[in-house]
Amino acid sequence: MSKLRHTMTVAALAGAVALGVTGTAVAFAADGTRTTAGDVGWCTGHDLQITARDAHSPNSGSKLFRIAFAARDGVTCKIGGGLSNVRFLDEKGQDMNVPLNGGHHAYVELPVDASHEATVYVASQSEGPMVHPASIRFDLPGQGSLGDEVTVAWPSGLGARVRITDLMAPVS
Repeated sequence: MSKLRHTMTVAALAGAVALGVTGTAVAFAADGTRTTAGDVGWCTGHDLQITARDAHSPNSGSKLFRIAFAARDGVTCKIGGGLSNVRFLDEKGQDMNVPLNGGHHAYVELPVDASHEATVYVASQSEGPMVHPASIRFDLPGQGSLGDEVTVAWPSGLGARVRITDLMAPVS
């Protein structure tokens, strides 16, 4: 198994373990009562504070990044699936045509609120040619259609063979 695939597999498995994969995500309403993810609305771009950061890769030959999806103040919503139309942009907002692989793991819906975030992990090789995107643009998952298009600042350079996970619970 390649180091990059190992990095993504470790991140995905750890996320599944952290989530507990019970089939029903639980959230807490503003009044402290327990609700299931089915009782709250779907997350939109206006509900979320989205950031991309460098993360620690378990393999020396790869770079790992974490895109965090946190709730804005007072928001409780749910999100699941994968990002669509993912593209890395240069400082002028032009698509850099970075080839992507990954996604399509077991579908889970995650609560996003004051205590819970959702995460997407992005990995690439750390050796060889690098590109240096200024931002990443993607469509959030929607319900029956694409969700909002968002653009997020990108933290550092990417190598070849970029892989991206679906939304999952953060791995600690």
